[in-house]
Amino acid sequence: MVRRTAPIPAPSETPFVGGIRHPDLWLWDSWTEKTEDGALHLYCLALSRRSLDGGNIQPSRRNDHSFHVRHFSSLDAGATWTDCGVAIEPGSAPDGADAHNVWSGSVLQNTDGNVLFGYTGIRDVADDRAFLQTICIGKCQSDGTVESGSVQTISCPMRDYDKITALGFYLGPRDRLGDSAGEEGGPIMAWRDPFLVRDKDGQLNAFWSAKVGPAVPAIARAVIYRDEGGKVSADLMPPILLPDAHEYSQSEVPKLYYDAETDNWLLLISACNRMYEGQPDSEVEMQQRLYLSSALDGSWRPCSKSGSVLGGLDCMFGASMLSHDLTNGSATIVGPFTERAGEDAQLSFPPVRQIELPELDLSTE
Repeated sequence: MVRRTAPIPAPSETPFVGGIRHPDLWLWDSWTEKTEDGALHLYCLALSRRSLDGGNIQPSRRNDHSFHVRHFSSLDAGATWTDCGVAIEPGSAPDGADAHNVWSGSVLQNTDGNVLFGYTGIRDVADDRAFLQTICIGKCQSDGTVESGSVQTISCPMRDYDKITALGFYLGPRDRLGDSAGEEGGPIMAWRDPFLVRDKDGQLNAFWSAKVGPAVPAIARAVIYRDEGGKVSADLMPPILLPDAHEYSQSEVPKLYYDAETDNWLLLISACNRMYEGQPDSEVEMQQRLYLSSALDGSWRPCSKSGSVLGGLDCMFGASMLSHDLTNGSATIVGPFTERAGEDAQLSFPPVRQIELPELDLSTE
């Protein structure tokens, strides 16, 4: 697959009210951060709606092009959004981890005052291996973009293949890592979407999408350390197997939140039941699923005794939780629409919405 570059439009001068339907960009996946000044920051994957020659880029062909991470901000809890422009684009990692493309991640205010970006880099290895993913961490500059010299690879399937597979993760054959056709009959490789979160002791962790079989989903977790010289290392842990994962094949864009009132951790994932690459989209179901645990170490349980699926989020994937009230069973969600929302709404953000959570299982383990 030959990857085409695409223009990166300048920030829109007009604020977006009640959602983000960008005239120049397709938008999908998302992650958020609220800063001490009360501002809400939204990051998402983005691609120009038009190619360098002025032709239209169809959503179904977006993987033919290089993406960037777009940054929006809001001072009114998401009622109005300002386009802050590009945050991350391919080519920021010194070791070439993101030479081909950049995929989803997260942002976190660090204890030293810096802002950290976690994101997925796609290596440029071969046209038929267009999805070779690497977990990256970098520092945000004052202008809101990633500092290229700060980007470090914390987990690389090529470099760390033996260590990763010895723990029970699945990566597929070493010589076919990132296979564009999928992994041994399943969907494409899953080693992506790092979400940075601190545990109760302040220790930095990263959780990301992984597999334990060609079409068997899992979540990866690593404890992140930084030495005095600034070099980052990751202590990778065994796969996290979610209790109802047999109902889907991919657990993507994980997000973790802590609810102090009930002393529960929340794990929000975007689940997909695509069984093989090339499967018609009409056969694929996408859902937002929520799990709870009394400890970041697990074990995780579906949020409700009726299951983990969240209702009221049809056609949404890669959503983020802005607030949660487990006692009263509600949450505030922002997230982009998939192509199934129709031509007028696809790959854009609807207004921030409050949803009712199912009857939650708040039992302690």
